Amino acid sequence: RVLVFRMSHLMMNRVSSNSIPRILKQSMLLGALSAIAVFAGWAPDLSGQTHLFSSAAYAQDQNDSFTRYVKAAVEIERTRQRLLDQVKQLTGGNVPNSVCQPANIGQLNEGVRGQVKQICDSFAAQAVQIVTRNGLSRDEFNRFQKQSKEPAMRSQIEAEIRRLGLR
Repeated sequence: RVLVFRMSHLMMNRVSSNSIPRILKQSMLLGALSAIAVFAGWAPDLSGQTHLFSSAAYAQDQNDSFTRYVKAAVEIERTRQRLLDQVKQLTGGNVPNSVCQPANIGQLNEGVRGQVKQICDSFAAQAVQIVTRNGLSRDEFNRFQKQSKEPAMRSQIEAEIRRLGLR
């Protein structure tokens, strides 16, 4: 940028009627250097306000995604609780942690294993539907879910739940 400025500055200060061929050469050189600068990415970005708008739009999209995540997570948790209550009824309240893991289903009474597996399969399908219905991909939901283990994110989630009146 400085090189381009200095060359154009020199050209403006040395204009005379005898130097037109020289000015033409300098103009062509300046044009060539400018083109190289643009292709190399050295040209200044004059679209500052557009960048601000796109940053604001990106931030808004992130906020919308977060809100959709919170709605989906609350709905999934309610579904999980409802289905867990069904499993408790089937097992007489004796439900291992992470009951839907195959090894844990194997710990259940043989007479209810099939029903519990159906409930677990139903939960997995419903969770996918909930995520999709809330406009998130699995990857987006899982990214937020992973972050939800952090105390600061948990606080943001709780605040969003209160703001949305989901409790």
